[in-house]
Order: sequence, then structure tokens, then C-alpha cells
Amino acid sequence: MRIAEINDIASVATEISAGLRARGHTVDLYYPRLVGAKLHPNIKPITGPVRALDWLDLIRRIRAGRYDLVHIHYAYLGNIGALGGFPYILHCHGSDLREGTPFTRPLIANAIRQARHVFYSTPDLAGWVLPLRPDAEFLPNPVDTAQFAPKTPPSVHQSAWVACALTEVKGAGRILRACRLLAETHPGLRIDAFGGGEYTAAFRELPNVTLYARHPRSRLPQIIDEHGIVIGQARLGSAGMAELEAMACGRPVVTWFNERGAYAEPPPFFSAVDGDDIARIVGRLADDPALRDRAGAAGRAWVERHHAVDRIVDRVEAVARAVVRGEPIPAAPAA
Repeated sequence: MRIAEINDIASVATEISAGLRARGHTVDLYYPRLVGAKLHPNIKPITGPVRALDWLDLIRRIRAGRYDLVHIHYAYLGNIGALGGFPYILHCHGSDLREGTPFTRPLIANAIRQARHVFYSTPDLAGWVLPLRPDAEFLPNPVDTAQFAPKTPPSVHQSAWVACALTEVKGAGRILRACRLLAETHPGLRIDAFGGGEYTAAFRELPNVTLYARHPRSRLPQIIDEHGIVIGQARLGSAGMAELEAMACGRPVVTWFNERGAYAEPPPFFSAVDGDDIARIVGRLADDPALRDRAGAAGRAWVERHHAVDRIVDRVEAVARAVVRGEPIPAAPAA
């Protein structure tokens, strides 16, 4: 098949593209310009004319490429497929649904309804997608377990890495409280994070937290491997790529996970609902190197079973073939 992948969220399109190419398919990855992506949602509409020109250019290039199918990542970008009249699969990732505005919600709904099939990447998104597409499917994000792999056991590092953005939507306020508590109960525990987000200044004031400028994605496996514990998001109730990649690196992950029914086998996260919970669990892991190793090994094995790239590519390939052939979408295997 000839497939166009549009946009790349958390490297999901990159991983899927590589997997499909390895099976003999021709796959090209296109990056929309996303003018004004960092603007406040309420003023993003002013970029509409520029984005419209970019969409028209993408439509032209896709038509010239004579693709059998287009796989679009980010909900409202599905309108590129709708406007172009291509058969397309729509892949929803999170903020594309959660941050909808009165301007973008009709575009999102249109893109979802007109897609030949819809994937969503975290189980908490079901409530946003299923009312519009009851046949939409949870597809776990592919994790490159060769790149994200443990080089050292977590037992040799008594330090913690905050893997999520320091923003309200990620529960940074709860993580901030945990760090304050840990400064008292475990003053020797070093906690590191990337700066960025509305809580950055508050984290910078803590004596046990060191903030770093963002590094290239290629450095992430090494950064994770230099820590014995990983703290993930504390609000959404669902794991993203940051938490999954940390587990693939054999690190115990403390996060708020409340979607256990999404998987046939619940993930072995240390689930924490608030700052006190996070501090208690991180303190326990800091005091028990053997527990860090056991939990890290269990987490990596779980990621290999449920998020391996080949498993995800199998599903995308099966759906793509059905769409291209005009056949019913085959039933999804259990996550």
C-alpha cells in the first residue's frame, strides 16, 4: 500500500511509518506547519487563513502522491482528508480533543464522523470520541523498546525524574506538594525535571529539585536511565508516552492511572491520587532498591506485551487493508 502519514504526535507516526515500511509498504510522513500552535486556544482562529493555505498545499501533494490511504494524527487535521476527499484513518491523541474550543469543536466532530476509522491513543479519550463514533478504537501507543531499554538497574540510582510537563493539566500542583513533602522526609533524594509550564517557578524554589532545559528526544532514554524512580502525570488518570517509555526503561513509575479496564492485563503502575500519595510511594521506592528492580522489570515486560511496535503496526496494517479494499474493519484484539 501507499500510505501518507500526516503529523507526528509523541513519535507515534514515526514508529508506525517505520514499521509499515519494514513490511514493504510505501509510507511518506508529512508535517503540517501548525502556525500559531502555541497561541491561546481562543486566539488561534486568527491563524485560520494561513493554515487553510497549508492544508490546500497538503491536499495537492497527497493527490500527487496517489496514496491508497491517509493516516492523520490530531483530530481537527482530519478535515484535510474530508476536504481532499481521501479515504483516511483519524488518530486522536489527547489535547486535540481536551482543548477544543467553540471554533474547533465542529471541525473535530466533522473530522471524526467522516473518517473511515478512528483510533484514540489513551483510554480516557473514549468519553470524547465514542459519542461521535461508537466504533472508534483504543490503540495503545507504540513504544520502541529497543531504544527505550534499561542500561542500568534502577537500584543503583536513588533519584527521581518527573517525566511530565509542569502544567496544571498534568497535575503539577500535586507533584509539587509531593516534592515539598519529600524534601522533609527524604532530603537526600534528588528530583530532576524539565522546566516549562506554569509551575516552573514554584518547582525551581524547592531545595531538592533541579530543573533542566529540554534535551533532544534522542537523549531521553539516557536521562531516564540515570534515575531510579519516575513520576508521571497526576491528574488525567491515563498514561501517555512519557510514562510508557519510562516503564520500557525498566523504571518504576508513580502516576495517576484510573483506566484499568482498558487493558486485558492492568499495567503495573504505582497509582497515586494526590501529592501525599506520590510522596509516600516515592519514599517507599527510595528506601527499597530491590523493590525498584522488581517493579521496573515487571513494567518493562508489560510494555513489551502491550505496546510493542509490531503489535501496533499489525493493527494499523489490518485496518488500512480493510479500508483500501472496501471491506469491514476486522475486530480489534484485546489491548
